[in-house]
Amino acid sequence: MIHDLRDERRVLLVDPKCAQLEKLRGWSHLWPEYDTKQELWADDRVSRVMRTIRDVDFRIVIHFRHSHRQQLDLLCRMVRVVKNCVLAVDELGLFIPPGPAGALPENITSCVVSGTHEGIVLAGTAQRPSLVHATVRAQATRILFYRMTEQAEVDVSGRYLGDEFNVAALPDHVCVDWADGRASFQDGSYAGKLGNVLPGARSARR
Repeated sequence: MIHDLRDERRVLLVDPKCAQLEKLRGWSHLWPEYDTKQELWADDRVSRVMRTIRDVDFRIVIHFRHSHRQQLDLLCRMVRVVKNCVLAVDELGLFIPPGPAGALPENITSCVVSGTHEGIVLAGTAQRPSLVHATVRAQATRILFYRMTEQAEVDVSGRYLGDEFNVAALPDHVCVDWADGRASFQDGSYAGKLGNVLPGARSARR
């Protein structure tokens, strides 16, 4: 995802792990404090930043240590005011887990279903797509499938790719590119480009 965001000029990158992404250079970093009793951020640092970026370029990593779904819902409400940006979420399953349609919080639902009206592009990663809410998967216009071997994940990919592609046998740094309105294809163009994207990543294969 970081590789695909390299040319985007207005990006909010949501980090639930607070590990590799906190070392990401060339980005501003924001660490909000969340009040679990009030279910609100404990200060106005996020809202202050949001007010300053409405008409400028920005690349910001927002680190959420806990209460992932609640904090993402708060952020989605603000992003709808900022508009015209990419909201990139690492580990979607931590923020938008499976459940009934009504389980999705209101502001997340709005960004997922109709965010394009405000120019919001939602991007995300999921090591286990079966653990991401079905509504979110259903709204996707493009998915890159990398190697997955767990049967539940293979089953999810099969709903998009059919029997033509075996995601369990994909080589490293090769994906199957699926998108609405065109035939899926196996894409090896990422080989040699994904290593060293983040601190601590394995070396690129040439």
